[in-house]
Amino acid sequence: MHHVDGDVRKTRTRNSDEVERSDGGVLVIQQYTSGSDTGSGRGNDQPSVRVNATGGNNTSEPAPVPSVSSTTSTQKKPGPFAQIFSIPKSVWKSVVSPLNNFGFGSTSIWEGGVGLFVVSGVVLLAATLTWVKGAQLRSRSRKYEVTAEFSRAQGITIGTPVRIRGVDVGSVVAVKPSLERIDVLVELADTSIVIPRNALVEVNQSGLISETLIDITPREPIPKPTVGPLDEGCKQEGMILCDRERIKGEQGVSLDELVGICTKLAKQMGDLGVDNMYGLAERVTAAIDEAKPLLAKVEELAGDIEPLLKELKEGSLLKDLERLTKVAGEAGEDLRSLNKQVLTSENVELLRQSVTTLTKTLSHIENISQDVSGLTGDVGTRKHLRQLIESLSRLVMD
Repeated sequence: MHHVDGDVRKTRTRNSDEVERSDGGVLVIQQYTSGSDTGSGRGNDQPSVRVNATGGNNTSEPAPVPSVSSTTSTQKKPGPFAQIFSIPKSVWKSVVSPLNNFGFGSTSIWEGGVGLFVVSGVVLLAATLTWVKGAQLRSRSRKYEVTAEFSRAQGITIGTPVRIRGVDVGSVVAVKPSLERIDVLVELADTSIVIPRNALVEVNQSGLISETLIDITPREPIPKPTVGPLDEGCKQEGMILCDRERIKGEQGVSLDELVGICTKLAKQMGDLGVDNMYGLAERVTAAIDEAKPLLAKVEELAGDIEPLLKELKEGSLLKDLERLTKVAGEAGEDLRSLNKQVLTSENVELLRQSVTTLTKTLSHIENISQDVSGLTGDVGTRKHLRQLIESLSRLVMD
């Protein structure tokens, strides 16, 4: 430390001390190093002190210039930060200038650090949310493809929408025609959308502009698969269509077919001719005129029958019919019970034996009748038999 006469105020700078005296003057104490280089290496540096005095009222007294030797034992060694503070100002400005743009400055170092920390946290949070959202979108966007076979394209092109119960779930990405069929490659937007193997796949045309659509309608029973279309066990389970599988399509509502039907009908009408149509209309009109009297008679008959039905409804005829029906039902029950009592197994066996005996008796009677016929074939014999019968009759009457 260097002492200067008078009241002074010391100000520390990078390589010098400025001392302001009480009389208004300023003493500038500069420390510098001087030395010489030798042939074999660098020589000993000798630090020196230079004092410059400016201004002040007392200018007659020059300031002493002390000299400090490098070999003095009281000289302090430079600290670890001496090299940092000895960096030129231009280098410091190039380093500090970008930091000032982020809030770092000589007066707001703490505020700048907090701001940089907050900005870094927000950027990290945004990056994390973006990554999570992207992972979710990638998991949801696992698409798969199914090939539908149709007999006619019916306006199917690339981009034709595919619907399940009226909701768009995909689109057509390729159409491959052949002589046997039309193969339509359908891309489904998500693996969570499954197509049962028994689903009805139709190509329909709707709207005034005949927009072509592919409608998929699940049929009963609705399957409950445990794997997705892209899973390995999809084909083994066999409940839904897996990736790259095929399904048979059908023709649905087609305005082209409707136009064709109308064209055929118009052609047939043209073949019949307008005159034939007029003749047919006249015959139909004549038949209607002939049927009018018949309709009038039917109305009269209905008027006559209505009082009769009313009388039958109000009279006792219906009651008698009900009683008769009831009695007939009871008689039927009695007959059924009698049948059960008479037609027992024993009686049935006796009746069967009686029928057999009766058959044999009739056979014998037939033989006797033949013998009697042969006996009475003689005229004299018949005469004597008649006389005998008459005599027996008189005897019985007497």
